[in-house]
Amino acid sequence: MFVAPARFDLRVSAEGSAQYWAEQALVRLRPPFNPQRPTALFLGRYQPFHRGHQRLIEEGLRRVGQACIAVRDTHGINEKNPLPFFAVKQRIEAALSTHVGRFVVIALPNITNIFYGRDVGYEIERIVLDDASELISATQIRNLIARP
Repeated sequence: MFVAPARFDLRVSAEGSAQYWAEQALVRLRPPFNPQRPTALFLGRYQPFHRGHQRLIEEGLRRVGQACIAVRDTHGINEKNPLPFFAVKQRIEAALSTHVGRFVVIALPNITNIFYGRDVGYEIERIVLDDASELISATQIRNLIARP
């Protein structure tokens, strides 16, 4: 026999579709990314996304709270760029799955220069990680992936 719980996070009523209630539950389980909150920007090729990248973004998440990971679309321009955007995005989302709702991954053109004016409302800062993370080489990882 069903006994209504005394405490609950979401009470589903007959009003609203199943899709509506599924979305309400998902919002409570996985808060949506809020584009108006302070956000760290990471710009890179991530070919392939590796543990060093993950540590870097996690540090940005720790410092700022959420992140926008902008992936330069460099697929196929040379041997250092073997992965298409969607493969890079999947790897990033898998590696950062414990931070869902705190980051977005977007595709950008092949940005090669960044310019800014005075007092633009943000800081540019290099994050230096521990020695082991700094030594991770995407070139070595690509070579391992490419081996038959």
